Amino acid sequence: MISYTREEYLDLIGDWEDPNPKPVLEEHEGFMVVRDDLLYGGTKARVADYLIKSNSDVEEWVYGGSPANGYAQVSLSVLCQQYNKKLVLFMAERKPENYTKNQQLALKIGADIKWTKMGFLTHTTKLAADYVNEEPGVRRLIPFGINDPTVIASFIRVCENIDYNPLEVWTVAASGTLTRGLQMAYPYADHFVVEVGHKLQLHEVGKAWVFPHHLKFDQIPPEDEMPPYPSEPTYDAKVWSFVKKHAKPGALVWNVA
Repeated sequence: MISYTREEYLDLIGDWEDPNPKPVLEEHEGFMVVRDDLLYGGTKARVADYLIKSNSDVEEWVYGGSPANGYAQVSLSVLCQQYNKKLVLFMAERKPENYTKNQQLALKIGADIKWTKMGFLTHTTKLAADYVNEEPGVRRLIPFGINDPTVIASFIRVCENIDYNPLEVWTVAASGTLTRGLQMAYPYADHFVVEVGHKLQLHEVGKAWVFPHHLKFDQIPPEDEMPPYPSEPTYDAKVWSFVKKHAKPGALVWNVA
């Protein structure tokens, strides 16, 4: 895996600036929360903007790494619609009446979902890669977690425009892209993640301290553990109970969607 310095990351995106409104920060129970649930498409629509916008030769973006409840499918749908690109998603087959809220939204925005018989992300990711290899000149595979160096670089640029310098940063983590981006953006802060997907590997988690959540990815926490702001119930919302128990006052909590 290639390792970049902060300056090398920023060189990858040149003078790119986030075209979206600045992240909204709100204080909740002594913690500072980034309210990217207020942004259409959420945080990943911010930090993948350069990736989708700058590759003008790509006609189809292809992703096989989104679980049924995942929000990346929505973020990518928003970006591809904005830049007039086709988004192709490979996901486990289910009946239309069982489509998740995020699947319904991705379809409504314009994503093309290719339903597969097997739902393991390793399988859907392989099918996505095979599909790209059929026409590599116009199709491009989006890595799991949208883990592209320009996405990490975009986190740095976005956070440069946030007027807050946290001592602690808390997020959830499935692929780890979010926390690694924020670690580059806030190198002197302590970083903590609540693991909500597969067991994170060292290269995925970076220097963050990891708290595994006992619920499965598609399970929703009980009402008394939900945050006091809108949050994806199977994902970002799961950080709140750990923040209240372990975080220091003033900690930054990043709410993706």
